[in-house]
Amino acid sequence: MPQQRRNMIDYNTRGTRKDKKRGNRQNERKFSQDARQRVQPAFGRQGACGGSVNPDAHTHRQNAGRPIRYFHVACDRMNMKTEMLKMNIAKVLLLFAAMAATVLAKGDLTLLSPVGGEVFPTLTDGQLKAFSGATRQERFEILKGADKKATCKEWRRQRPLVLEWRSTGGDKYPWRVRLATKPDMGDARDFWIGKDDVQRKKSPDGKESVWKYEVPLANLELGKTYYWQVWSCVKCSTFSCGFTYPEKCACGKSKHGTVSSVASFKTASEPPRWIELEGRVKNVRDLGGWRAADGRKVRTGLVYRGQGLNDNSLVEIGYGRNRLMVEDVAYMTKTLGVKTDLDLRSDREIAGMTQSPLGAGVNFIHHSSLEYGGIFASPGRETMAANFRVFCDRANYPVYFHCIAGADRTGTLAYGLNGLLGVAKEDLERDWESTFYPEVPGVEDPGSWRSLSPLDKGFAHYGAEGERLQRRIELYLLDIGITPDEIATFKSIMLDEDK
Repeated sequence: MPQQRRNMIDYNTRGTRKDKKRGNRQNERKFSQDARQRVQPAFGRQGACGGSVNPDAHTHRQNAGRPIRYFHVACDRMNMKTEMLKMNIAKVLLLFAAMAATVLAKGDLTLLSPVGGEVFPTLTDGQLKAFSGATRQERFEILKGADKKATCKEWRRQRPLVLEWRSTGGDKYPWRVRLATKPDMGDARDFWIGKDDVQRKKSPDGKESVWKYEVPLANLELGKTYYWQVWSCVKCSTFSCGFTYPEKCACGKSKHGTVSSVASFKTASEPPRWIELEGRVKNVRDLGGWRAADGRKVRTGLVYRGQGLNDNSLVEIGYGRNRLMVEDVAYMTKTLGVKTDLDLRSDREIAGMTQSPLGAGVNFIHHSSLEYGGIFASPGRETMAANFRVFCDRANYPVYFHCIAGADRTGTLAYGLNGLLGVAKEDLERDWESTFYPEVPGVEDPGSWRSLSPLDKGFAHYGAEGERLQRRIELYLLDIGITPDEIATFKSIMLDEDK
């Protein structure tokens, strides 16, 4: 067989052991040139890759042999790669155009509600119905009514803060909602909102979108002015930054997205102020917010009551499991600023605990306490005096006090503290009831208060007939060893100066 023919066969079967061993690149280049010389004269009009469009090309292809078949396969592959490259370039250009259109379409953000200092109620409808002047009998009727299940479901929590804003152009999720207590937003708390977190509706002309968002776990303070703002997020057209908010982008170019103006609203002042935590600590609320007898209000942000921060311990096993999430510890110590953890549980329940679940930086005080009628006899009198003196030291504030459920022992101490400050007996009862909803003791017989009755009877032994509850509690504290100066100090800490 001629040498040239052998070279053709070797090229046509490249990848075989013979060709890999010889690696005759020179023959490959020579054949490629020979093939083009043989193929091109044989056909009339040529294709884009030198291939034929002549219908008689089959005959010539047979005469040309196997090398020509390989050549046409190579041309087909080149054509496919060229088309794919064109398609990819077109896709990239369209994507860049879409990104540019998004940035160019960026419009305005207008805050709709709440704006202009509107008053936002923090209590839910069921709580407002029960706390707004309703008598004890009326509150029981609410619980026994057809809407009892709905009323109880919304208990022990604040009403979600609903924000609405309007956007034009290409602004869309993710949104950054900012909530602050300062007009310059210096202490803002950020809420990142995704597609599933926000409700959207279109304006009639289809050019604007109205967005609605419920802020979760806001834990807003009572009677306080808040400021809010919305930032839109768009994707950086350089593909280097991902989703960004309106600050200088990592690409070094101009800012992306839109910033709304700052609007304000004020929370209503009706207590209680509920605190929601992520962990298993429930029934948490601020002791303040109630109106005292002389017209002043009990200060908020100083004393909190609730459930135990960890499970009850067993002497044989050790400390109970922590109920708090990491976020809860940070919120209570940094945002609420709790400095003292006053634990009212028994010695067995804490099994020798010496440190608060909030960390070593929080002052841990343990007094094994009694509830209701137990505070009028020893050792209840001594522990009540010790508990009260915790609140006479300004260095201890803010204070979080609790038993395990935040109900009986905690409720007894809260009743005495707010009663001494002059909170009306009806409000003291409302606060006590809110712990036990939806199962208030004696709900079937509103006149029978099995728990509060011994407490009221105990205070009734102090003072003359017709004496106000505030004075009776003060006489009780003096009887167990509390001094008038300590009582005055406590009132000066807990009561607002302005009426």
